[in-house]
Amino acid sequence: MPKLSIITVTYQAEAVLPLTLRSVANQTWRDWEHILVDGASTDNTPPLIQAYAQQVPNVRWISEPDKGIYDAMNKGLSMAQGEYVVFLNAGDIFWRPNTLEDVFAQAPPEADLIYGDHYYINAQGERLPRRRHRPYPRGGLQLSHLHTGMVVCHQAIFVRRALAPPYNSAFHFAGDLDWLIRILQKPCQTYDTQKVLVGYLVKGKSDRYILQHIWLRTGILLRYFGIGAVLKSYWAMLANLWHGGYPAVE
Repeated sequence: MPKLSIITVTYQAEAVLPLTLRSVANQTWRDWEHILVDGASTDNTPPLIQAYAQQVPNVRWISEPDKGIYDAMNKGLSMAQGEYVVFLNAGDIFWRPNTLEDVFAQAPPEADLIYGDHYYINAQGERLPRRRHRPYPRGGLQLSHLHTGMVVCHQAIFVRRALAPPYNSAFHFAGDLDWLIRILQKPCQTYDTQKVLVGYLVKGKSDRYILQHIWLRTGILLRYFGIGAVLKSYWAMLANLWHGGYPAVE
């Protein structure tokens, strides 16, 4: 059983997928499997994955129609065999070649959820000046941190597979917040690496459909935490605008 399952979902991703594949293949720590779930792309994505799987050990992949990103992510979860899982989607990268080595050398063995920070990147893998939307939650992620929304980049979260529930696809763009809340509702030991772990490609539907994302996020916060958390999240959005974002962990 590998220590880590890296799950990558793709669709029509030929322009950005090579960034992700190189990032994973170049990791100095090798106790992982890479699972790629493609949504029946008609561009060069499947041939790219096939060539990668022939060159890199411990790669498994499928290409078939799905019902959206969270359906594809659930397929990846069902295929995973690792002790931990992390989602690194097409265009996202591990920030350094030794990122995984650092994560698993430093995190205590009892950690159920390991997290760090992220930089925003463009399609060439270059860091963007964009700042994070919430202050970085130092000292161990807790359920109360999520009262203002998603305070940790989804791709910078490594979670024990036994604790990772299926995603609720009804939440469309905001399903990662619902997923993380359900994880932290369980007994869960978290570990803060205090390092940038990933580069996140600015590409997602939550960026293109910001109003829908805010509406869905509001519904999730109301469902789990009540109106107080909703008001707190809107205040946090105003504070973010006032501060011009917050610095990443360097």
